[in-house]
Amino acid sequence: MGANLAARNVILPATSNVARRNASGGSRRRVVWLARVLPLAVLAGCAGAPQEPTASAPPVTVTAQRFNVDRFPIEHYDQDVDHWIRPDAPGYDQPLLSAQEQTHRFEAFRARYFGTAPRDPSPWNGVWLSTSLLNAASAQQIADSQGRRVRAFDNGAPGVRKTYGENFQPHTTAWIRAIEANMALAQLDADHADWPYDPRRRGITVDNALVRQLPTNDPAFYNFRQAGEGYPFDALQDSALRPGTPVYTLARSADGAWLLVYSPDLIGWVDARTVASVDDHFVATWRDAAQHSLGAIVHADTALADTSHGTAALAAPLYRTFAPIGTVLPRIRLPDGRQAAMFPVADVQRRAQIRTAALDASSLVPMPWTLTPRHMAQVMKQQIGRPYGWGNTLFYNDCSAETRSLFAPFGVWLPRHSSDQLRAGKRTDLRAADIDTRLRTLAERGRPLMTLIHINGHIMLYLGNAQRDGESVPMTYQNVWGLSPADNSRRNVIGGSVILPLLKTYPEDPEARSLAGKPLFEISVIGSETPANRDAARAPGVDAPEEMPQ
Repeated sequence: MGANLAARNVILPATSNVARRNASGGSRRRVVWLARVLPLAVLAGCAGAPQEPTASAPPVTVTAQRFNVDRFPIEHYDQDVDHWIRPDAPGYDQPLLSAQEQTHRFEAFRARYFGTAPRDPSPWNGVWLSTSLLNAASAQQIADSQGRRVRAFDNGAPGVRKTYGENFQPHTTAWIRAIEANMALAQLDADHADWPYDPRRRGITVDNALVRQLPTNDPAFYNFRQAGEGYPFDALQDSALRPGTPVYTLARSADGAWLLVYSPDLIGWVDARTVASVDDHFVATWRDAAQHSLGAIVHADTALADTSHGTAALAAPLYRTFAPIGTVLPRIRLPDGRQAAMFPVADVQRRAQIRTAALDASSLVPMPWTLTPRHMAQVMKQQIGRPYGWGNTLFYNDCSAETRSLFAPFGVWLPRHSSDQLRAGKRTDLRAADIDTRLRTLAERGRPLMTLIHINGHIMLYLGNAQRDGESVPMTYQNVWGLSPADNSRRNVIGGSVILPLLKTYPEDPEARSLAGKPLFEISVIGSETPANRDAARAPGVDAPEEMPQ
């Protein structure tokens, strides 16, 4: 491995409050006691002055509150990508996949978006949709999935875990009944065994689109007092679609505000304003351009703005939206020689029209971009330090969105959920092994930059091993929420994309459980086999299990 890694100790001594308390022998449970209690006040219409308590007023009870969220001092760990993927390493520009395998994976990637062969699961492929998704059995499966989702958020149903709104109040039965009525689930009734493919249901995203479990922007939080729950973990937030993503509408909400769409990555509800319809001419033009040259965005939040031509060239570009890293768009050459990306906009009838945005090589690269340590490091430098976004909340990445964004420019498609991403390579299940065996196996079988590590509800990328205090330590790149003790009572929040070693214990908080010590631990080496054909025909699941964050 190690030519690409700095073999030196860059992990500084712990100086956090947690570490100081542990070192001094103080209590290891972080309990915040109220040092003083302000007198209770009665306000009259928010205009009166607070009343002073009288001698006969009942005593105020002092209660203990557990402060269950703290900050993990990530600055103790070197975040310079060049220190871990060394530009002076001999293999810095050597491909990590053979040209044949990378081409094979890219063709499967492109088929998932724009393919026309019978087994290509593209949202625009009528042949595949008719045989694999729009039959009676699949329609029933989708309807049942939507019904289960409704029941999962019905606080009035027995056995349902209670959810709360942004105002800390539990959701009411009326709230979920209104959402259920708006879903108009009868339109998915499989009793109509003939659920024909309808080309008018084809569409394309004209903006970044949050994918919701149900057609509502209302959040659904679990226990606000529990670490890893409450904000930002909206259980109704699933993922996001990037601009230019083909979709097929399976259902429309009764008020017309939401569409249940099938996309190359998952099925879910999106705001209808983020989708425009496409006709045969648009589909043919877009497909041909994508087949000729498909490009990927490799710069964070790249602006998509209309490129002016001719006498209007001096006019200010018309900004439309932004494209996150991993967005795929047809790549063309403008008459003046500049490269540009095609992107869609909606006209007043919500029909898709094509525009172009001139983008330089630092923002748009031709796919498949050669998968080298240099190029991987270039993408990491754009993503590292960006905030964590559960289910793409605020259009930031969570752990699995991070790996998907990282590998997309290279034409390597990864599923949405972390537990499914291991299908991308040769898998080794180490859940029965102890930590030492897990870390040793990772070093022996893992390939730096090409090995995914999956633990409970979380995925990360293996960078290789480095020396720390005379010991070989696995280094990872990951988008992680934080570290927690075994009882999950609190979090030391990291909340972003970072480089972090897999240590048995962290000096900043010795009680925090190692990420390598979770009940589930699996690795998958991309490039050890070629599963792209098998995955190409696999449709996104209609009912993915929720994976609580790390």
